[in-house]
Amino acid sequence: MELFAKFFSVLVLCVAIMAHQVVALNLLSGDLIHGKETLPRGNTLINKVCAKSSTRDLCIEVLSSDPLTSPIADLTDLAIISLRVAAKNASGILTDTKVLIDDASLDPDVQQGLADCKANILDAASQLEDTIASLLTGLQDDAQRWLKAALATIDTCDVSIPGDDDILFVESTVFRKLCNIAIIVTKLLANPDRL
Repeated sequence: MELFAKFFSVLVLCVAIMAHQVVALNLLSGDLIHGKETLPRGNTLINKVCAKSSTRDLCIEVLSSDPLTSPIADLTDLAIISLRVAAKNASGILTDTKVLIDDASLDPDVQQGLADCKANILDAASQLEDTIASLLTGLQDDAQRWLKAALATIDTCDVSIPGDDDILFVESTVFRKLCNIAIIVTKLLANPDRL
């Protein structure tokens, strides 16, 4: 049943992203025809957004990662791209957590912490999906709240596992950086004049 729920979540996320890309392409073609384009797009926009990030190089890498959308992306597209990358990272953390839970050589307290972390990562992935849904419906404030909840959830995961030198800690640090990139983009989406 859990596999079906995950598959369904991924399917819903893919449909939402595809719908957004179709709308974005239609808007882009309409803007170009009517000469209404006022904000930069694509690489120019990516560079402006990433200039505001403390992880500029990672930001550029992430926001340029979609070969179809990145070259013509607006702020909403960039937010969705960054959230997709964060969700992929969360999926990797979940996979590693599942492998570690099955390691019989680990202390039972660590295994329990990993089981708690697994539940938290599933929550974080769900919160990223909620963030995308909020963006697609124009609710940037809600998107900010969902992103902050995802960050808090991953913090809870880190606390549940003793030590800070394990692979999950390294992956969760990357997850935080990816979420912070998404926060920058969604804040700019709410206040594009800050570009």
